[in-house]
Amino acid sequence: MSGGKKPADETMKIPPGMTRKGSEPRPIDAPPTDSFVGGITPPIGNGPNRLPTAAVAPEVSQGKWRERVFTPRAVMSKAEVQSSMETALRVALADANHVRVAFEQLRQSWLPLLRQAMEQAGGDGLDAWLMSLFKPPGRQGMDPLLAQLVADVSRLRAAKDLALFEEEALKAVETVRRVMGFDRPRKLSFKVMEHELEGKLEVDELVSIAVSDDAELSRRVKEIGSTMELLRDQIKRRPGKQPDGLFSNFVRLKAELRVLDCELKRRGATPPK
Repeated sequence: MSGGKKPADETMKIPPGMTRKGSEPRPIDAPPTDSFVGGITPPIGNGPNRLPTAAVAPEVSQGKWRERVFTPRAVMSKAEVQSSMETALRVALADANHVRVAFEQLRQSWLPLLRQAMEQAGGDGLDAWLMSLFKPPGRQGMDPLLAQLVADVSRLRAAKDLALFEEEALKAVETVRRVMGFDRPRKLSFKVMEHELEGKLEVDELVSIAVSDDAELSRRVKEIGSTMELLRDQIKRRPGKQPDGLFSNFVRLKAELRVLDCELKRRGATPPK
């Protein structure tokens, strides 16, 4: 790169009508001013969980970093995301006899759908959260979707019974419905994600970290530590040979560990050693 400068990311430019840095964030259901492109082809397969494919993926970023590290997934329609979240909730409630069981099942089912919501609703919420981890105190995001989802999931986790759990889950579905209901959603900003993590982690992996509690994050830190030790040993046993996927897995886990450590510190918790 000429002059030692990183390429610019056009998604961080403030479009007409948006507030500037330091001003109040927009309300969760304030109409955005930017747009994305996307065309839907007919769904493949049968059943409630079938995924349609996208003729053109969401235009989440315009900078050169995006071309290097990010490949968008197929796009579900707004109605399919909402109906799939509702279906997953019904399945979780039908199979569970305790809130914790229902929560674990629902979270796993919802993560790919929350990724769809993040990508299609757009905004800078993911960047604002990552900046608070890597460059504290960071800045206030203009689009509060991620923060709202974290609050929704926290209330789900704290529900005392299944009736309250269902009520809180429907509030989360309504959050997603509102932010995906705009005709012209903003592009999703990946500037901090790409510059700091270089695309090593996916959107749903980052959302999973953001909505996890301290105990869950600490358990994951320990799991990663053990796995990285095994990978180190395997790489050392292959002197002079290309590590292939071993090194790639090691680097990805190192990036995840960095996010986990920073998030625990941001919360005031002590990362396990």
